[in-house]
Amino acid sequence: MITNLATSTCLAYNFKEPLDLNAEGNDPLFIELVATKAFQRLKSIRFLGGIDYLLVRSPNGARRNVRYTRYQHSLGVASLALAYCDATDLPFSDRRLVWAAALLHDIGHAPLSHSLEPVFKEIFGLAHHQATENIITGRVPLGVEVHTLLRRYNVDIERLITMISGQEAGYDGFFAGPINFDTIEGIIRARAYAQSNPNMLSPHTVIKAALWRFGERDRKIVDEFWFNKDHVYQHVINSRAGVLADFACQFYMRTNLDAMCPEDYFITESEVFRKLPGLRELLKSPSFESDIIGLVNRPIRFTARRFHIDQSGDFFARDDSNRYRQSKKHCTLESLRSDADEPVGLIRDLFDDPGN
Repeated sequence: MITNLATSTCLAYNFKEPLDLNAEGNDPLFIELVATKAFQRLKSIRFLGGIDYLLVRSPNGARRNVRYTRYQHSLGVASLALAYCDATDLPFSDRRLVWAAALLHDIGHAPLSHSLEPVFKEIFGLAHHQATENIITGRVPLGVEVHTLLRRYNVDIERLITMISGQEAGYDGFFAGPINFDTIEGIIRARAYAQSNPNMLSPHTVIKAALWRFGERDRKIVDEFWFNKDHVYQHVINSRAGVLADFACQFYMRTNLDAMCPEDYFITESEVFRKLPGLRELLKSPSFESDIIGLVNRPIRFTARRFHIDQSGDFFARDDSNRYRQSKKHCTLESLRSDADEPVGLIRDLFDDPGN
């Protein structure tokens, strides 16, 4: 059940089940979209891609060892959108568009999410934004059921795609701005992998602060979220472990291209592991770092992102694009020595240690 934003400051956010699908008053379209094969497939797409398997080899082991999925994340983003709709008292037609865009925003993710997407894009010209549009418009078999539902319920599909692609400037910037439904849920979910803290921000708290902006407390909450985003990129996504996990996935796909085709973009991770034999075992290997040394014959290049706050951007004037900034830097991971600055084992311990 969605709690009204006015009382959600201390909301205990449930990352495993962020939304009550059986709540009274749910739009029937919502229930039917969740039940489609395309959306149910997201249960088999891990939220962080290859790094999920590297960091949490046994999800039923130590306390908090859990891998989240794109299904759970998508429901979480929808829960934020529904809460926003309640708080702003949107008319029904807008309400349906807002939560449908939030729910379907990741429906076009490849198996292993962003870890394999660069190779799919390079070889087959497929990335998740295009794949999402292909599903919603019914241009691929997996999307026919979704497209049929949207048309039956008279949803403006063209506008829905515009919202999902981040071109919708309305709705307080929660689709196109840097402080958006997807980023808020995803960053706090990723932070929760490594930190079980009762004082950790709830996604609903960030939504409330970003929406109302009543005073300094709201500013501090949203600023703290942006600092969290920088932390997640530094210590998880662009960490040594994250870079190596992505490299391993992409290396295995490149060396098994004969087994892959464009349609494989829409399969599950279990199916892709069968096409890329040895990848799952490598990612879950206790000796992952030493194992991967044998695969690397060149420096690994990646793009690192940093996130900072430009104080000249006025929070209360909603000058978010100028306040919440990011920079990109092309980097090279050259050393695979065990005494490197951030060995894989160090970040894995952060996830595996039940006392953390």
